[in-house]
Amino acid sequence: MLGSKLENIVLSYPKLKDRIESRDKPNQERDKALKILDEIKADFSVTYIRGFEKLLDSTLPKLYDGIHFNDGGIDFKKLVKESCVVLVPNHQSHADYVAINYMFYKTFRFPLYVAGGKNLNIFPIGTLFRKSGCFFIRRSFASDILYKLTLEAYLYYLLKTGRPIEFFFEGGRSRTGKLLPPRYGLYHMLLDAHKEINREEQKKLLFVPVSIIHEYVPEQRSLTKELSGAKKQKESTGQLFGLFKLFAYQFGNVHINIGRPVEAAFKEGDDEKKVTQDLAFKCFREVGRNMMVTPSSLLATVMLDEPFGALMWGDLVLKSKAIIKYCEKYNIPYTSSLREDSIDATLERTMDIFIGNRKVDVIGRHHQGATYYSIREESRVELLYFKNTILHHFLVPAIINLAWINLFNGEITNVADLKRFFLEQRALLKYEFYLPTVKQFFYRCLTTISDCIGRKVTSLEDLMSLSNKELYSIVAKIGVFARVLNYLNECYYICALTWKELSREYATGVKTDVYTKKTREIFDREKQFDRLIRYPEGYSMPLVKSALTFLEHQKVVERKDGLLSVIDQEKLDFIIRRYEKDLSDLMTLNIRKPQL
Repeated sequence: MLGSKLENIVLSYPKLKDRIESRDKPNQERDKALKILDEIKADFSVTYIRGFEKLLDSTLPKLYDGIHFNDGGIDFKKLVKESCVVLVPNHQSHADYVAINYMFYKTFRFPLYVAGGKNLNIFPIGTLFRKSGCFFIRRSFASDILYKLTLEAYLYYLLKTGRPIEFFFEGGRSRTGKLLPPRYGLYHMLLDAHKEINREEQKKLLFVPVSIIHEYVPEQRSLTKELSGAKKQKESTGQLFGLFKLFAYQFGNVHINIGRPVEAAFKEGDDEKKVTQDLAFKCFREVGRNMMVTPSSLLATVMLDEPFGALMWGDLVLKSKAIIKYCEKYNIPYTSSLREDSIDATLERTMDIFIGNRKVDVIGRHHQGATYYSIREESRVELLYFKNTILHHFLVPAIINLAWINLFNGEITNVADLKRFFLEQRALLKYEFYLPTVKQFFYRCLTTISDCIGRKVTSLEDLMSLSNKELYSIVAKIGVFARVLNYLNECYYICALTWKELSREYATGVKTDVYTKKTREIFDREKQFDRLIRYPEGYSMPLVKSALTFLEHQKVVERKDGLLSVIDQEKLDFIIRRYEKDLSDLMTLNIRKPQL
């Protein structure tokens, strides 16, 4: 029986064809596969997408100041014509589906075939998405071989017929603002599907990293609640009516950047798993490299540096300009609105959005000619999201600042101490960020220090001979980054303290939920003492979980028979003392106004 072109190509996919023909009842298996295909496939309609485009033309300007699209100098139409193209964006908001597809269709006049979670296939938005090029996949299907092969066969159809594909490589929205490690499943399936295309028809397979960053995320409140341990809210039709409330908010701009394409190429004898992972992380790094510093992420970074009280407008602007100067020096992308001729007006507009969205209070309009601003305590976690989107750009100067303190207080006395310090700091951060290699990390540290002191240093030995004047020059240039990681270190410190107390209370170990509950109790207690815990945003479930992973990998805590227990008390005490010292030193550090 003849089917549609789609069905014929899908059923011709060798792995699916073999599966069907190997069954006792092949016709029945074939019918099941076609039923799965109907569940998955997009149903693109030019009429629908043009209608959707008109709707967005009138709606988006009411929500956003603008959606800015940067093609990175790539001729995307030519790329799609000559190659099999797969876009791999990061994922911050459900609005990503709309923003990316809207801009690509408006710019290039063809749709993207987007892999969306089945949870988004809800009336009426599911139909609209499907008609605009979205196809829906289940969250989990590892045990359903027929489903997996049918999905792979559909990807084969899209590649074979030259449809550009898009999937969000993190597998879900980031709850913290930080990039999540890539999921390998769709990468692997696309590589497998591409290999099955006949050599004479086969075009090269290119993965195109896409960085999207929102100046304000519509779902910010629900994402913040999830960080504190609340369950993820299931998408429903009822939630859609809540979208009308969004018109009361201001969302600023959305920025979409296309990165450098990454070619996927297998060679005979290659380890498929390694090739897939390398490919995924190449795309991941390119997305991270192109994450722009926006006005909201910049202002959030500066304001969150102050755990209490308020900041004067002049100080906010000065520190913001110091960060942008660092970005210019190291080719970190930032929005055009933050250029020298417009940064003051841009920061004012961003502050207006924060105030209008009730995230920031103005503490006394004027005092001796200055205006003071303070983040509402309940909003600090929300604004941390924006800081986290760019924090990976500033890890090196943050660590250099801490090394500077340890040099001054005598904790680092020789090259071995310095090397150990840098490696320890890198080890701590690898559970939160995807870091450069050790070699790249040291190179970036040396380059940054060379730029700060005005002469080239090429080794750790050179750093031990820096003069006091040069050391002060470092903090004057990059001291603005000294406390950007404090909230994270406070949480890791709390988690270490938690295990200190749990080891006394439970000799035989505890379940994970006892640990997480205890961390909240100790965080609240220590914050009330107002000794080392200063940042309310320092407590979140993702941090609590990654701190546990860190302690397990350090062989301080062991998981056995479903229970967790401390196995190296001496090492735990050392970690606690180190955090206490670093946090204390950083909070007492008097950072002068940055040099511009």
